[in-house]
Amino acid sequence: MNSIARSATAPPAMILATILAVSFAVPAAAGRKSPAAPQAAPRVAITIGLQVVEAEVADTEARKRQGLSGRAHLGAGHGMWFPYEVAGRPSFWMKDMRIALDFVWIRNGRIVDLTPNISPDGGTRTLVRPRVAATGALEVPAGTIARWGWKVGDAVRITPLEPASP
Repeated sequence: MNSIARSATAPPAMILATILAVSFAVPAAAGRKSPAAPQAAPRVAITIGLQVVEAEVADTEARKRQGLSGRAHLGAGHGMWFPYEVAGRPSFWMKDMRIALDFVWIRNGRIVDLTPNISPDGGTRTLVRPRVAATGALEVPAGTIARWGWKVGDAVRITPLEPASP
């Protein structure tokens, strides 16, 4: 017997169950997101003096490991923010870096250390870390610290930015 003939003789409860199953399955499938599409990193505005840096937030271990590695360019006024729950002296390895960076080390809303002009690794396994404990690191293009006159003790304000619309 073919499926059409069977469905015509199916009990009403079975037909109702089939209709309900399909009506719940279609919206559920339509609302699913593709697992292949990576979610964009959150962004913050970091204000130091009169200057504002728009920074991606390395908010996961994977994003912290990747950092800015492999990028060919980082525009003026842009950077990457690495927040930490506990103050410490994190090490940054310049692995696969293609651009030179300045590091701004921050704790309690103040700059606590500065590491300017760190060149791409070039295979030397350059490690960068603050001289004092910090709860965050801001990476910006090399020369930013000098150009904007930042110094230890400067106040820092971090403001979340709205997510980019898809």
